Amino acid sequence: MDTDTTEKLRRLAFTPMRTQPPNATRPILEQAAKEVEVVDGGKVVHYLWGEGERRILLVHGWAGNAGHLTVLADALARAGCAVVVVDLPGHGESEGAESSVIHFAKAVEAADERFGPFHAVVAHSLGAAATTYAMSRGVTIEQAVFLNPISSYTSLWRRSGEVMQVSPQAIAQVRSRAEDWLGISFDAIEPALAARDFTSRLLVVHDENDSESPITDSEALVAAWGQAELMRVTDLGHTKVLRDESVVHRAVTFLTDATTAPPAS
Repeated sequence: MDTDTTEKLRRLAFTPMRTQPPNATRPILEQAAKEVEVVDGGKVVHYLWGEGERRILLVHGWAGNAGHLTVLADALARAGCAVVVVDLPGHGESEGAESSVIHFAKAVEAADERFGPFHAVVAHSLGAAATTYAMSRGVTIEQAVFLNPISSYTSLWRRSGEVMQVSPQAIAQVRSRAEDWLGISFDAIEPALAARDFTSRLLVVHDENDSESPITDSEALVAAWGQAELMRVTDLGHTKVLRDESVVHRAVTFLTDATTAPPAS
């Protein structure tokens, strides 16, 4: 595959489709205070709910936006938490044409610096991988809830090749091009590799038939993390898990456990 084709596919892989907040959650989103920060040269929008010592950051996934996390945000705010939800670079109302797990992680780090320290993070899909990377770079949290997380870049690239309908050899070239662009090695930042040093508590909720991310990757992440547990669900797919009543209840209970004190300010 020639260089121009490789670069076109690289851009395609890292240009997210902008989606709108679900109509059902717009009223909740409109209740939030909004703050804009500049992250890595681009404007990033944050939504803030609630008050309290227990501060929680919510991180959406690829092609998502803050509106997809408002059910969780509202439930956590009602439970007495101060909640921040970020429209990640290239998503929602934030600036950016191209994005990546590295762009996501920089936004997580910036939110932690501006609104933290956070007691916990709730992250969906690629947002979970970005959170893991940010934690490996120094973001400290005590608890995390990952919902259908991307837990392996190997699986992610395999699926990307399937979606773009290119050969494994071609997607390997695109991956190499992306690593040069981002200045990283995906093998070196594998979530399960980074998680070996983590001491925070983790709850992973994963649909057994999630077509976007195989549950076997989350099993490996939980095994590597240490203080981690896996909640298996079915028939929720990749995104319904974000608003399922039982999942929301489990996440809120996990994050507001009275035995875990919030961090010192």
